[in-house]
Amino acid sequence: MDNTNTTDILSIIVRTLGLVVLLVGLYIGIKVILEAWHLYEEPQRIERFADAIEHGSNLDAVLTTITASKAIPKQLKSDANTTIKANPPLKVTYFLAWGIVVVLLMVIGSLASAAIRTGDQLALYDLQVKRFANQLLKEAKTTKE
Repeated sequence: MDNTNTTDILSIIVRTLGLVVLLVGLYIGIKVILEAWHLYEEPQRIERFADAIEHGSNLDAVLTTITASKAIPKQLKSDANTTIKANPPLKVTYFLAWGIVVVLLMVIGSLASAAIRTGDQLALYDLQVKRFANQLLKEAKTTKE
């Protein structure tokens, strides 16, 4: 009798844990979808991320100086620096930020999907075990006959 009570308590704990994991996965999945939708509606929100990449790597500044030094003669470099500052060139970090954000959203979405799947399996653990036991009983009956 004590063994069945322990098994029942553990089953309830596992199901509750599965339900919690399932709900957390759903919440994260919904947040990923909403963030992707917000980025679609307001693409200027990616600029903060691009600025953080630029601040950390100085990629745009390096590319600007490399292209400016190759394309412009030495006597015009001082003029070119003021022109570049007035008309900023194409920002590579902006497009890099889009790529990074898309990859991050896909990774987080796949983790949310895995959490949903795992939570579902934990919450329905007894159902799967009962199906397996019934299948074994059917197989045992057919082999006896």
